Amino acid sequence: MERVFLFDGSSLAYRAYYALKNKGFKTTKGFPTTAVYGFIRIFLKLLKDYKPEYLAVVFDAGKRTFRTKLMKSYKANRKPTPDEFKVQLPYIKRFLECLGVRVLEKEGYEADDIIGTLSKKFSKEGAQVVIVTPDKDMRQLIDENTVVVAISNKTGKSKTYDLKTFKEEYGIEPEQIPDVFGLSGDTIDNIPGVPGIGEKTALDLIRKFGSLENIYQNLDKLTPKRRELLEKFKEQAFLSRELARIKTDVPLDVTIKDLKLEKPNGDCLRELLSELEMRSVAVELKKLFPDLDFGKEIERGRELSEEELERYLSVGDLFTRPSVTVVPIDGKFLISTPKGFLKVDREKALEIVKKSGKIFTYNLKELYHSLGEEISKRDVEDLSLLYYLKNPLLKNYTPETLLKEFLESVDLSPIEDYIHYTFNLFEKLNSEVKKKGLSEIYKKMELPLSYVLYKMEKRGVLFDVSYLENLGGEIVDETESLKEKIYEEAGEVFNINSPKQLSYVLFEKLKLKPLKKTKSGYSTDVETLTTLALEGSRIAEYLLEYRKLTKLYGTFVKGILKHVGEDGRVHGKFLQTATATGRLSSVEPNLQNLPAFDEFSKKVRQAVTSSEGYTLVWADYSQIELRILAHLSGDEKLIEAFRTGRDIHTETARYLFGKEEIGEGERRIAKTVNFGIIYGMSPHGLSERLGIPIKEAEEYIENYFNQFPRVKEYIERTLKEAYEKGYVRTLFGRIRPLPELKDRSYQVRSFGERAAVNAIIQGTAADIMKLAMVELYRKLEEEDSYLILQVHDEVVIEVPEEKKDKVVQLVKETMENCINLSVPLTAKVESGKRWS
Repeated sequence: MERVFLFDGSSLAYRAYYALKNKGFKTTKGFPTTAVYGFIRIFLKLLKDYKPEYLAVVFDAGKRTFRTKLMKSYKANRKPTPDEFKVQLPYIKRFLECLGVRVLEKEGYEADDIIGTLSKKFSKEGAQVVIVTPDKDMRQLIDENTVVVAISNKTGKSKTYDLKTFKEEYGIEPEQIPDVFGLSGDTIDNIPGVPGIGEKTALDLIRKFGSLENIYQNLDKLTPKRRELLEKFKEQAFLSRELARIKTDVPLDVTIKDLKLEKPNGDCLRELLSELEMRSVAVELKKLFPDLDFGKEIERGRELSEEELERYLSVGDLFTRPSVTVVPIDGKFLISTPKGFLKVDREKALEIVKKSGKIFTYNLKELYHSLGEEISKRDVEDLSLLYYLKNPLLKNYTPETLLKEFLESVDLSPIEDYIHYTFNLFEKLNSEVKKKGLSEIYKKMELPLSYVLYKMEKRGVLFDVSYLENLGGEIVDETESLKEKIYEEAGEVFNINSPKQLSYVLFEKLKLKPLKKTKSGYSTDVETLTTLALEGSRIAEYLLEYRKLTKLYGTFVKGILKHVGEDGRVHGKFLQTATATGRLSSVEPNLQNLPAFDEFSKKVRQAVTSSEGYTLVWADYSQIELRILAHLSGDEKLIEAFRTGRDIHTETARYLFGKEEIGEGERRIAKTVNFGIIYGMSPHGLSERLGIPIKEAEEYIENYFNQFPRVKEYIERTLKEAYEKGYVRTLFGRIRPLPELKDRSYQVRSFGERAAVNAIIQGTAADIMKLAMVELYRKLEEEDSYLILQVHDEVVIEVPEEKKDKVVQLVKETMENCINLSVPLTAKVESGKRWS
């Protein structure tokens, strides 16, 4: 007996969209993919579970059907279909067609009616029919040959109803469901039913009387109130039944054979999944359809012998040596030519590198660590850095990730079979980077910086372990003291780290005013506690301090001690491709998170010390982002303030408050406004930061732009260009794509607008720092001095004691003169045995 599956595509797509709506899936170009991804996941699971041979997916063809003629308000209470969902439907249908699945829809009819017609037709022909849907009303189609797989809207789990299970649960025949809806109605489709009669009562009545007709013939057997309701809404009850009844006579010319699952089209699927950036789906498809060919001919590289590799390397002369790809892998080195690969040990890899021309790799810094100084003498290209400049929004830049992107492939396992495509990928990337005007950043900034960072990691940072341990003890004592204060304010001992218990203490026991609610209760986040503290809550003040100290202890005491090596140094990692703006980040430990102007930060910095015979020199760019804003905006007042060496925050305060004598509190406000402008802070954000009314914050921002009009013009110009181009550039040309600006969500677009302005300023500051580090390294090497740290806008250097004064001057001159702006760059340079 043939088995046919009929999928309710419209309902399944809606369910998928709303189930994942908060995830906000989209491509790097900003196209929403939540509904498509959710539908595909549901559909592939059903394919895997049921392995259908004959199937169709049915969709609604439009809002106007015979039901809207019966009742204009049918489905009128539904919210308009989100545009974000509408634009995804064609992609869902295209996916199904690529997969070889028949898609059905018919103008004037709903998906239910097409399914109803086909299910009855195929059932009469003796086929088994399986209807897959989240909609309850479809259960009226169950018969001896037809079952319904009901997908729960809440859990996504499925339950199969055949005649037996349906009768056991409902106590009626499937064809009586429209009578139930005639009484209870359906709020989802705006079917009115009889007011005051719910589903349970409706079922009881149909079980007892069998149909609407029989109920109305026996009204005298009902209570007066129910009889009155039924009499009053008789016409509405019969109309509701008609609206709920699925048509089974839609004119369709479809046979079971027409619905046979065809062979998936690999080319079609590859193009679609590549456009939607859903390569993980391709992996699932390959599992379901092992013979699926994604169309693109990807030639596997073969394993070379040492003799073949030697012959390849022997071609050419000193100026035309052959190129190779070198990638550390599993303690060995993967060497690749354009045709094949060979895995070798370190000694052999070094021998090959010396004989080769250009070297291609991914993450050059790691190659320095694994092969050593020799690689720095070669002509090396780093594809990770090239790709990062082209698109800084990827999560990682490994060979697997980048070659998958390039080959539009599903699975590159093992990677050695495909590593030979590195040569093709380089040609493509190199061309794109040149076209985008990024070659100078790559050659003069990022490539040389990778060597600088390698040397910094190799040298490491010397920490005073006993000092750190004592500091940790102080913090533990302080947190214990804070816990006692918190318990005293709360009037009880509780788990401070439990949001649920803390919420109870703050908002139920102490009756403090909650700020916002989450799924699990009232929020106890930093914003809430800060607001409560500003309103005078002592327990909130203690909690904020407690959280800060416990975080700092975990990150900057335990976190640092965990990574101290046998030499007493921390050899952390600087990440060159981890941020969208171009800033460096660090891990193991993350010292980039060290607060810049915090009292505790100063204590942690004191733990950084110099080895015997050396001292530390550290240099911090003063207000570099505000100086960049002055240069980019061309605002005369800002430029003049920096050129004359006046304190920019005091100067801004004079303009904001309209007076010459400025107090510390007024300067603090001006400083917050200055940096708020760079980070696109809203009046709401500024009011929270300063603890002032929103109206006052609005006045500060308005006053700022009145005093610095060219800044406002610059921001408006930047946003206009960002919307037009979809990206912004730093002063050096580095690109930051902004897919957020295409998002339908106001919040996401607002983030994109803030990022547009901030990315240029922060990215330019990062570029300046990188240039300075490259230049500093060259000069410091001659002075036997070592760059060891870069945090925020600051560098730390370990210097022989006798060369301290010379290096201080060298550092200041280098950092202040690595680029010419319309305002001077200022670097504050200090020295000492400890960084503090």
